[in-house]
Amino acid sequence: MRKKNQEGLIHIIVYLLIFCIFLFTVYACLDILELIEVPEEYSVANWFSKYTDYGKMQEYDENSDETVQNMNKKVRVEMEETGQKSNIDIEIPTINHYQSLPANSGNKVHKSTFLYYDQLDDYAKIIYTELEKNLDKMKSGTYNVQFGKTFNDLLQQENGENVLNNSFQLAINALNFDNPELFYIDISKVYLLTKISTRLWSTTYEVEIGASQGQSYLNPSFANEEEVNQAIEAIETEKNKIKSNLRGSIENQIRGVHDYLVENLEYDSTISKDNIYNIYGALISRCTVCEGYARSFKDIMDDLNIPCLIACGIGVNSTGETESHAWNYVMLDGNWYAIDVTWDDPIIIGNGRVGDSVKYRYYLKGSNDFFTNHKEDGAIVGDANFKYPTLSMENY
Repeated sequence: MRKKNQEGLIHIIVYLLIFCIFLFTVYACLDILELIEVPEEYSVANWFSKYTDYGKMQEYDENSDETVQNMNKKVRVEMEETGQKSNIDIEIPTINHYQSLPANSGNKVHKSTFLYYDQLDDYAKIIYTELEKNLDKMKSGTYNVQFGKTFNDLLQQENGENVLNNSFQLAINALNFDNPELFYIDISKVYLLTKISTRLWSTTYEVEIGASQGQSYLNPSFANEEEVNQAIEAIETEKNKIKSNLRGSIENQIRGVHDYLVENLEYDSTISKDNIYNIYGALISRCTVCEGYARSFKDIMDDLNIPCLIACGIGVNSTGETESHAWNYVMLDGNWYAIDVTWDDPIIIGNGRVGDSVKYRYYLKGSNDFFTNHKEDGAIVGDANFKYPTLSMENY
């Protein structure tokens, strides 16, 4: 009897082993043929690809020396034209920017009727929106925003890599111009990184955006998040002081901000100091160039809920020479007008003062006057050619 019981137990164990082997074989086949969704750590196909000669797993950095054409270029008004445009017919959802931002994101809610965001393609809008959601985390300088397989279908296409890279360039520069308070991020050090997983039958692409190879994308003037927050606090204190002295109508508030910047900032003709292109250099160091003037003006207008944007183009200076330039457009009484705070603050030799004829030469100007020596091109990056709202023909 005991012998029969032992034989029965052995049969049961053998049957269970056969059944387990059968289940595992079915599971492995379904996984390898990609008929079921399996987490990467539990994927037989992934293990088989990594540890056999039939496949490989590789990390692909689009900013490596071999693919340097994908490196993000630093936003500067005086940048060279780079990049290329291409189109691929792939269906992806349309993004509503305002609905996509969580109520507790802590990011500034733009009241402007103009955003560079609105002119982006759908891929760029996805990138812009996800980066904006994570700006607080990006103060560390090392946080990478994960997109997973969002762009997998695009990258499967013949020209998908170029399309995604172009969308990335447009998105991060649009984000930078719509949000002048991002002085602490050096966007030339923010990379588009793609991880390629190759299995037996297919290749999968996962994307993240942020720091490459352990480097930081913070502005070199700030070593860590603590220093970034201290700088933000200093800027907010300065802006609150400016806003506390504003009185009266919207036009009076615009004039008050314009006058403060003209009277308190110094133009850096050496182009050699730190932070001359951002609001920290303008409002704290008080030494800046045209981009710093324009960014500071927009940042305060955003706080005041006055529609405003940073415009880029070419200016013909007092000596007749052309130069890359940045200024602002602001909406007042339903019309758009131009303000060039930089050129309203000329370099004065000695102890001279700027008279009103100079101080307001480029204040609330219409197209008939302003475009005599300004030409907009919308090329905030490469050949993007963003379009601007139509100015009032007449001055305010």
